Amino acid sequence: MTGFRRVLIIYGPTVTGKTSLAITLAKKFTGEIISADSRQVYKNLDIGTGKVSFDSKIEKHDNYWIVDGVKIYGFDIISPPSRFSSADFKNFASPIINKLQTQNILPIVTGGSGFYIKTLLSNFSTFGIKQNPKLRKELEKKSAKELYEQLLRINKKKALSLNDSDKKNPRRLIRAIEVTSYQSIQKNLTTNHQLFTLTKEGSTIYPDKGRTNLFIIGLTAPNNYLFKKADDRLDLRLKNGLVEEVDALLSQKIPSAWLDSLGLEYRWITRYLLNKIDKNTAIERLKGDIHSLIRRQKTYFTQFKDITIFDVSEKSWEKDLEEKVETLYGQTRNR
Repeated sequence: MTGFRRVLIIYGPTVTGKTSLAITLAKKFTGEIISADSRQVYKNLDIGTGKVSFDSKIEKHDNYWIVDGVKIYGFDIISPPSRFSSADFKNFASPIINKLQTQNILPIVTGGSGFYIKTLLSNFSTFGIKQNPKLRKELEKKSAKELYEQLLRINKKKALSLNDSDKKNPRRLIRAIEVTSYQSIQKNLTTNHQLFTLTKEGSTIYPDKGRTNLFIIGLTAPNNYLFKKADDRLDLRLKNGLVEEVDALLSQKIPSAWLDSLGLEYRWITRYLLNKIDKNTAIERLKGDIHSLIRRQKTYFTQFKDITIFDVSEKSWEKDLEEKVETLYGQTRNR
């Protein structure tokens, strides 16, 4: 269905199986994945960030990985110790989502960094708005100053909201003018066709100005269930080279203060390797911090409108979830 815009979001605490679920759904519904994880963006931080499971088949490419046959964007974007903000993530992910939509591929955004996802959705109305080649050809002849003055005339609110860097960035100014021009045209059109669906049992897909169907999935489980899974996964990571990964980063002269600032695995293993604490203490403190992270991630569910929650400790959760996605996105199913 050309022009029918879809985006699937999968959010939840660590160890709820978000990436595994995303890969399953991508295979069934012609999708590709965008990782929304604030630490998986870094090169050489693989085991501690849990990019993939240890038994996954992986192909690494410059701009994406292929994991078990599915493209995943968002791994290895930058090298440590650089900083990567939620705004950087939005600028990275938005054009990928637009590209996938034009190719009738289902974008599946998944991760445990809720603020990344929330920031991404803050400009959701621009997703699916295609480039206007004719308009762009005209605008590319203008200077950044001229582009800003034009934006100021047609969308004063947007123009005044830009920071100094964006005001001097022709690419971003052209996109802002392009989006404003499209939205102005849409306001003058009358149509009875609305891309809006209510699913069974009250779960909701809501459109942004009638253009994009968005379905937000939340994965959860009782704390004790998740704590046990997290502890078991940490033991597995320790057996498969977590300490060695952190030691290699220190050997590459990555500042220990930067690793400490990442928290969790990189904080406590760094402190152990620098002989600040013993190994058993590091592991126990790390487990406690992971449990606290799980609690915070569950609290973040309230940040998302119309999120549909699935309890991964229940037997039928995945079947129920796939049935809902089939109802919404079945026409993109692989055949």
